[in-house]
Amino acid sequence: MPEQETYIPAPSRPSRADPTLQQGATGEAVRELQMLLSRAGYDPGAADGVFGVMTKTAVMNFQRARGLTVDGIVGPVTWAALRGASAPEPVPVGGLRSKIVEEARWGLSNAGGIHYKQLRPMDGIHQRRKLPLDTDCSGFVTLCYKWAGASDPNGLGYNGQGYTGTLLGHLTRVPRSQARPGDLVLWARNGRGEHVSLVLEPGSDPLLVSHGEESGPYTVRFSVSHRYHAGADVYWLRLPSVDGAVREGAPEAPRAPPPRVSGESDAPSEVGLSREAEPPPVRH
Repeated sequence: MPEQETYIPAPSRPSRADPTLQQGATGEAVRELQMLLSRAGYDPGAADGVFGVMTKTAVMNFQRARGLTVDGIVGPVTWAALRGASAPEPVPVGGLRSKIVEEARWGLSNAGGIHYKQLRPMDGIHQRRKLPLDTDCSGFVTLCYKWAGASDPNGLGYNGQGYTGTLLGHLTRVPRSQARPGDLVLWARNGRGEHVSLVLEPGSDPLLVSHGEESGPYTVRFSVSHRYHAGADVYWLRLPSVDGAVREGAPEAPRAPPPRVSGESDAPSEVGLSREAEPPPVRH
């Protein structure tokens, strides 16, 4: 039977009670709630102090996992459970994932020699780390997988074809909260792929490697890139074989019909975004 909300003093606030929060609430207490949810591995969206739909969904998922009353209302029991929730262990990035990320980092380091062109067959498909390189967003992520030794994320056996439509049709969709380095995030509008980036660092606002215009590739936060694709559907995508898994059965969401692939490519869709890009993270 789910545990009911009864008063339990919050361990980190002995001098006062935590406020009861629900959808529509705003303020610093909501911001703290959002940060605690993110720490526990539940994505509430941006920590903006606004208790919206995403925050309520994260609260309900947390309550469900902890055996609490699943109502999306944060009372003393939920507060206490959140403060007692340890941060999830970081998932080690090894094998193919680390190699895919390394290829993307190479692209960042050599952005001056990489240009945005819609070429098929893909430039560089048979020559690792070719420079100069002429490619588009889907071509760039495909090359990261190819050069790392992974299977073709388009499902085409690296025949030089592929675009956002083949990526969307072939890869497995995962929740944003489960995205890992080397996964892809793809925007589509009215069933048509618009842009794809590679996840460099997951989290509440994942850091992406994006090649969305001539000045790419560059690093950019998901929230910044998403503004350039307002109104588009977002898909977080994974190639199961990267982790040694074999996809079985139908995915959770229905797949797009097999797209026409001969000569298909992706136009630049983030012109000007590089001005808001972040410097690549320094590794120690």
